[in-house]
Amino acid sequence: MDELELLKQDWKRQEKSLPHVESNEIEHMMHKKSTTIVKWIFIISICEFLFWLGIESLSFFENSLELIEDLGMGTFYRVSLVVNYIMIFVFIVLFFRNYRKISTEDSIKKLLKNIMITRKTVKAYVWFNIIFFSTSFLITSYMTVDKMASGEPLQVKLIAIVFIIVALVVILLLIILFYRLLYGILTRRLAKNYKILKKIEEND
Repeated sequence: MDELELLKQDWKRQEKSLPHVESNEIEHMMHKKSTTIVKWIFIISICEFLFWLGIESLSFFENSLELIEDLGMGTFYRVSLVVNYIMIFVFIVLFFRNYRKISTEDSIKKLLKNIMITRKTVKAYVWFNIIFFSTSFLITSYMTVDKMASGEPLQVKLIAIVFIIVALVVILLLIILFYRLLYGILTRRLAKNYKILKKIEEND
């Protein structure tokens, strides 16, 4: 008998001595893990909201507000601020609703559906932040250059535009990396739980 067969027989003997885990126990464990993950997504989104609120409060100083008004961005600043906070608040509410649904759901089919909805909500939240930041950055940069470089040669304006584009690309890469680390790990764990629960449902 070759070594491979000996290894197979040895593995079978060890397998019999291992504790048998029922599918309903795995289901309960995956349910608990999914609930914890969605709870953390909700907590992190609140922390992120508070962080940006703290950063934003620095612009409320008199000098900062005067500078914004001098650059002709007062209206844009106020509108973008309101839109941004409304959308973040909406996503926080959605994350909390997803957490409540997953934590109280018993049916595998509905649990799978809620996991998919949560993953889609996280992706939508990330894309909103990226698109909103890019748009705001480009508009404010253009208005700043247009105001401060008025009367300057075209070459100076072109250099400023190139600098803005490079800065935007670098910042976007950092933001994407930040979200991949922050929310990417959690959504990948949700995806793993989804696959395990899907197999349980198919085998039942």
